[in-house]
Amino acid sequence: MPNEVVITGIGVVTPAGIGIADFWKGMVSGRSFISPITNFDASQFTSQVAGIIHNFDPATFLDPRIVIQTDRWTHFDLVCAQQAIADAGLVLSDEDPTKIGAVYASNTGGNEYGQRQLHACGSLGPKHVSVYLSIAWFYAASIGQVSINNHILGYGRNICAEAAGGLIAVGQAAKVIAQKTCDVMLVGGSEAPLSPYTFASHQSSGLLSSEGGPFPYRPFDRSRSGTIVGEGGANFCVESKEHALQRDAHIYAEIVGWGQAFDGALSREPANDGKAYARAIDQALQKAQLHPSDIDWIICDGLGSQEGDRSEARALQSVFGNALADIPASAPKSMIGRLINGGSTVDIASALLGMETNTILPTVGIEQQDSDCALDCVPNQARSKTMRHVLIGARGFGGYNSALILKRPA
Repeated sequence: MPNEVVITGIGVVTPAGIGIADFWKGMVSGRSFISPITNFDASQFTSQVAGIIHNFDPATFLDPRIVIQTDRWTHFDLVCAQQAIADAGLVLSDEDPTKIGAVYASNTGGNEYGQRQLHACGSLGPKHVSVYLSIAWFYAASIGQVSINNHILGYGRNICAEAAGGLIAVGQAAKVIAQKTCDVMLVGGSEAPLSPYTFASHQSSGLLSSEGGPFPYRPFDRSRSGTIVGEGGANFCVESKEHALQRDAHIYAEIVGWGQAFDGALSREPANDGKAYARAIDQALQKAQLHPSDIDWIICDGLGSQEGDRSEARALQSVFGNALADIPASAPKSMIGRLINGGSTVDIASALLGMETNTILPTVGIEQQDSDCALDCVPNQARSKTMRHVLIGARGFGGYNSALILKRPA
């Protein structure tokens, strides 16, 4: 038992909803929450839609003094952390702060805040640049603010692995707890990429879909045309099973396996052969001591590009073989967009709530599935199934691959 690590709290801020109840209601609906970009003029951009969190006012949840010092991305993580702690029933003041740690995934930091300040510098002069720019833009701002806000004095690490980072962060937290360095870890990852500078960076990848309409992001569909960017993320309370049972906490799942691998190739998208991605999945299965046929649901990376989805299907086929035909493998992020660092953490939340409610989320927008992606994609409508093990896969630009396996509590 001392080496068993569990998840006891969830916090989510996504285009489908803020908080567990609204998020899950939205995701089960099978709707698309992708909408036109309105916070800046997107007319010159390839993509003009995104997964947007409407009506999110950080001052509703946070001290206004913190709001003006931090980026929207950090607002998401601070709110998610609040939710996860409350959901776990943790009273942090009753815990030893040196035995509470944090691992967060982040990418390029607080770009919306940074863009505003750079504009002020260029148009008004350097005296108009906020003193908070350096800490708001810094890629480790979120883990710093969450740790300060919750008086966390234990282990800390920030993971930079693009969209694969959230799964790596959870695996790292599980390792820290298994080694008894900490009893409790706050883990998360969010993204707020909807500013012109950041959006232009994503456009330069050549992977964004130029479509609008109700379902512009259609992983595994034959006519898919690329990915759609989104904002949001999720946080979790991760703790030793022994600690969770001592305080009679609700346990969503046990973290039983994780893996990571690197493509080792220069490419604008994940490697075509999928070998490193398959290796990360194999590592997770071996650590969990499971056979491929033990997995009840695969939550896919679902890039949405032609070759990206085919390479994922190749990787899954190489690991699961004939067993893949009997395992649902969907990409729920098709409803909310690719949230980059927030994508894999939100997928974890989907896995936890899916096991809790015996619900497999769909891949939406599929009209005719690509025959080269021979997966049971759960098209367009959620499905009921009792699950014991869920595998989540993620790949990040630059060659990052990660996998995580969760086990439903007995």
